[in-house]
Amino acid sequence: MTFLETGSELFAKLKRNTGLKQSLLMVFGNAAGQGFSALALILITRSLGPTQFGQFSVGFALLLILVRLNDLGLTTVLQKFGAQATTHDEANKLFSYTFKLKLIVAGGIALTGSIASPWIAQLLNFDQPLIVALAFILSSATVVYEQLQAMLQSLHRFTQSVVANTIQAFAKFAGAIILFAATASGFHGKPADASTTLWAFSWYMAAPALPLLFIKKLAPSWLSLKFSQNFIAQKSLVRSLATHSAIGFIAAGIIENIDVLFVQHYLNSYETGLLAGVSRIALLFNLMAYSLGTVLNPRVAKYQESSHLGKYLKKAWLIVGASVLGFLAFLPFSKFAIQLTIGPEYLGGEGVLVLLMAAAFLTVAVMPFIALFFSFNYPWYFSISGLVQLGIIIAGNSIFVPLYGLEAAAWTRVIARLVLFVGTVGFGLWGYWQMQKRERG
Repeated sequence: MTFLETGSELFAKLKRNTGLKQSLLMVFGNAAGQGFSALALILITRSLGPTQFGQFSVGFALLLILVRLNDLGLTTVLQKFGAQATTHDEANKLFSYTFKLKLIVAGGIALTGSIASPWIAQLLNFDQPLIVALAFILSSATVVYEQLQAMLQSLHRFTQSVVANTIQAFAKFAGAIILFAATASGFHGKPADASTTLWAFSWYMAAPALPLLFIKKLAPSWLSLKFSQNFIAQKSLVRSLATHSAIGFIAAGIIENIDVLFVQHYLNSYETGLLAGVSRIALLFNLMAYSLGTVLNPRVAKYQESSHLGKYLKKAWLIVGASVLGFLAFLPFSKFAIQLTIGPEYLGGEGVLVLLMAAAFLTVAVMPFIALFFSFNYPWYFSISGLVQLGIIIAGNSIFVPLYGLEAAAWTRVIARLVLFVGTVGFGLWGYWQMQKRERG
């Protein structure tokens, strides 16, 4: 058999593999969409400079934490039970009930932020309380966007999910181009002022609401959200999983963003800007990891036999190997990546970038093993893994950032990710062996 025949046969096999095609669509489709978001943040980073971007990033980190608080673990519920719904009525009720809960919580968060923003800004040693208030209010835009994405993905409408992501990402990119054109600070050292930062923050955080304008095109024709129904069955489903998944999901959001708030509290806006700036470079790899998870989670939720999981685990280890090679390939280009993207003003964060990239590739590597727990009936995994990481992040930042500065925050994130990887792989393999034992009787 010639090389060309082997390649042709392999290509034909890949074309028949629906799961692989969906995974590639989500990973590379969302990578393209998130590329617009990443480019937007790079333009914002260069336009604002480290200090003003530090202020932007405090609001950004706070908003992302609030979005996770708002989720209540319902995204995990949708990915698991939405994929398992057997009728349109079941799916509609689940979507309606979870959306209703999210809207109620979003309203409470917006009201709380409108009142408490001055006190929160003082707690963070932050002189922009209006950015804090906007973070609370505009978090609702991301909440409704993520609900739309969770519904589409649970229905395996991955193409529409990628389109929705691209719409909001391109809107962010368009706003960033306007900002970059309006200020020369990115290249000529003229510092942006607080009003520029406020405008950039408002546009970027409101953009996720735009795909809702196209919901009739993106969602199936039978989708119907009605908030006044009998949701007894849906309440039972939510209670069965959301308690544990909420803890894990909220903890993950805090883990990803709270280091920015610690650096702002203990250090200053300039160093906050350095951390947030180099984080933008690592962001694309983190988003690729989560895009991979959104495909794998609902698919693996359907695997109820160890033979299926055994084949799946072989592919999971290939992703681990690719993650290691990807990190090693990045190392020689860390300084160049900073200069090419966010600019030489951020070169002081090169060491931090290397550590954040290590954490990002660990996140990619662990995603296939996290998906195992959408098949297993071990909801405690989500809460325990989240709480362990959260404990590491809070303890590491509160103890070591005041002593050792910026790199301590990055090291803390690497350690948390490493603990997650080791624990998830260990418990995942244990769950797989338990499934094999049950099948053998």
